[in-house]
Amino acid sequence: MAEAVAGLLASAFVSIAKDKLGSAIAEQANLLWNFGGDLEGMKDAERRSVKEKLVQLLLKRLKDVALDISDVLEDYQDTRDQATAKVQ
Repeated sequence: MAEAVAGLLASAFVSIAKDKLGSAIAEQANLLWNFGGDLEGMKDAERRSVKEKLVQLLLKRLKDVALDISDVLEDYQDTRDQATAKVQ
């Protein structure tokens, strides 16, 4: 009888160990399977980051140029107003 109980316990232990091992293997396989996709996602994120930084730099430069043009136009308007005032 003790042998039968020991056999049942051993069988249950093997079954649980098999399930745990199978689960761990499946998890690792899933991680490896998705690794390529994850890596490509990281590469895409890096490319977007670089592009976004370039776009931000371009927009900053455009804003600086627009402010410079605005300053030139204001100076021109002031000069024109002063010249008109002198003529009158």
